[in-house]
Amino acid sequence: MKKSISIIMILLSATISIYAQTSNVTVKIKEIGKRRGTIYVMLFKNEEGFPKEKDKAYKIGKVTEYGDEVSYTFQGVPLGNYALTFFQDEDGNGELDTNFMGIPKEPVGASNMTKFGKPSYRKCVFVLGEEDVGMELGFIL
Repeated sequence: MKKSISIIMILLSATISIYAQTSNVTVKIKEIGKRRGTIYVMLFKNEEGFPKEKDKAYKIGKVTEYGDEVSYTFQGVPLGNYALTFFQDEDGNGELDTNFMGIPKEPVGASNMTKFGKPSYRKCVFVLGEEDVGMELGFIL
């Protein structure tokens, strides 16, 4: 009986420990000009595919209804380093459209970016610790 109680306590401790090692990431996108299309929010764990390859993002969020601003929360994200990008898919093709030079033709933004320039994972990275992260961002293009 004591052995069963010990096993249950160990499993319970492990479950609580795993739960405690996650936080939430909330991004509030402000000053949305046009109210059409889907806004994609992508969370990356590393530089592979950053900033626009949705299939290489750790997590993806989609928002279809919004006004001048919108918030999206990634819940239960393991602690660590992340970078976030977002774009407004105005034409509904599910992709970020760019011109022949690779410059976006649709509104884009990224964590830690306040002006136009190519976002890199290193520039956009933030640390997710035990406290939830909240950020207010706007489109940079």
